[in-house]
Amino acid sequence: MESSPQADQRAAIAAELEQVVTSPVFGGSARQIRLLRFLVDEVLAGRGAELRAPLLATRIFDRPEGFDSTEDSIVRVEMSKLRRALERYYAASPTAAVRIELPRGRYAPVIAAGPAAPDPVQPRASPRPAIDSPPSDRPGPPSPRGPRIPSSADGPVVAILPFTSITAVSASLNADGSESELPVPGSTGTRSRAVAHGLTDLLGDLFIRAPRVRVLSRAATLDEAEARGARYVVEGCVRLVPGALRVTVKLHDTRRGIQVWGRTFDRVDVEGRLFAVEDEIAREITTLLVTLPLGAVHAIESEERSGHPPRSAYDVLLRFPQWLATFDPDLQAELEEHCARFLDLDPDDGALLAYSAFFQVLSSWTAAGRECDLRQAEGRARRAVALEPKLANAHQVLAFVLLDAGDGPGALAEAEIALRLGGALMLTGFLLALAGEWERGTGILRKHQGWTKRYPGTVHHALALDAYRRGDHAAALVEAEAIAPLHVAWSALDRAVALARLGRTADARRAARELAAILPEVARDPRAVVSRLTADQALIDDLVEALALAGLG
Repeated sequence: MESSPQADQRAAIAAELEQVVTSPVFGGSARQIRLLRFLVDEVLAGRGAELRAPLLATRIFDRPEGFDSTEDSIVRVEMSKLRRALERYYAASPTAAVRIELPRGRYAPVIAAGPAAPDPVQPRASPRPAIDSPPSDRPGPPSPRGPRIPSSADGPVVAILPFTSITAVSASLNADGSESELPVPGSTGTRSRAVAHGLTDLLGDLFIRAPRVRVLSRAATLDEAEARGARYVVEGCVRLVPGALRVTVKLHDTRRGIQVWGRTFDRVDVEGRLFAVEDEIAREITTLLVTLPLGAVHAIESEERSGHPPRSAYDVLLRFPQWLATFDPDLQAELEEHCARFLDLDPDDGALLAYSAFFQVLSSWTAAGRECDLRQAEGRARRAVALEPKLANAHQVLAFVLLDAGDGPGALAEAEIALRLGGALMLTGFLLALAGEWERGTGILRKHQGWTKRYPGTVHHALALDAYRRGDHAAALVEAEAIAPLHVAWSALDRAVALARLGRTADARRAARELAAILPEVARDPRAVVSRLTADQALIDDLVEALALAGLG
């Protein structure tokens, strides 16, 4: 028996619903998936007109009878999130045969057949609600201000304002600032708004994972964010045209009343991969602004806090970039003391545990460092991972410790986890390269060099070894000389091997003597020292031969 048109339609809707809830945009969110399934089922059962906030509160969100939406915003918040998720999904799937849409101010979804309509040629005259207006049981915008977050010595407060979208149509505004056209599902304007919503949500999710950063929720304006205690405010706008995307982001310092950072991100050939592009841009913004210890927010905090002794573990973490830039022995001794002191106060501080393990291993490559207790360092790194399994920094440090211990496969596995959790961070690229993934790792490092001039000179160590293994010894020497700090053995070692291969024996021997002065053990067992550098066995053999040419071994 042939199926009826009505049955075919219901099957198509069910299939589309499964496509939507299993897409990356929902990320396995049980609450959002349950809500969408319930709404669609109620509409298909002919009960769409009965959908109200109290019903959703009791049936979906486990609220008691007598639910009052003026006192509990759960339904408004979740409906707003669901609407933005659907907008993001269909922005990336504009030709879907069936569309599940959630109009503003309504609880019942609309099931639309066929691909979305194109952009209108002329704007419509009727106004539309503000872009973030959630459904409400009564007239008026339900957007209460939240409480003020008190300042703290243990990390900055950051607010992310809703990103706006710019389209050719919406460039003309009404006198009250509202856009003059109604959104058309699937149009470029609607897709641009969906990307703006998506980036706002993604940044909130990524920022709260960044250690020592507290994120202010639901601030609508810069003035509101400042009034509620945010020192730093991020705002941005999105422009989407056929085939291309531009995202402009600004960082404001409310204490000083100035914009302190700005960046434009351009992407082309975005059709069919908007989700991936959103993720990529959001991760880049997160890295540049709030990733410890080099993000722009932490750089400002570091400059202001450097004039007094550390008052918190966060103050200690902020000192690491200065040490990485100089490997100053006095600062190294201070860091060692402060790490121990604050870990005594809080042994379960995952971020500080990770950085103390990193410091313990890296300082053993310096003249002022002591022989590293790798067992202790690995124990700290593993405890940091256990305490903060979703913190990319903890996995980075464990990878670094394992690499130093000669466990190349283990180091690579941890670096891959860090890449998945935190994206293409600079230290992750450094570790991937030294663990044997040279092209991927150095690609990440080169990208960071293009982003910012504020990076540790030790980054050039991985680039020097990569050039050396490719036989470009002149380029290896340039990178080795860029390491700069003379207190770290990598600079002398990389110069010694590059100079030896270039036939500059006298210069190579001078560099080798510098190396031996920092690490006396290299004169006794150069292979043991070199084996701590990389998991690439062929490169280790080559480096040992070059050190022999320089007079070591």
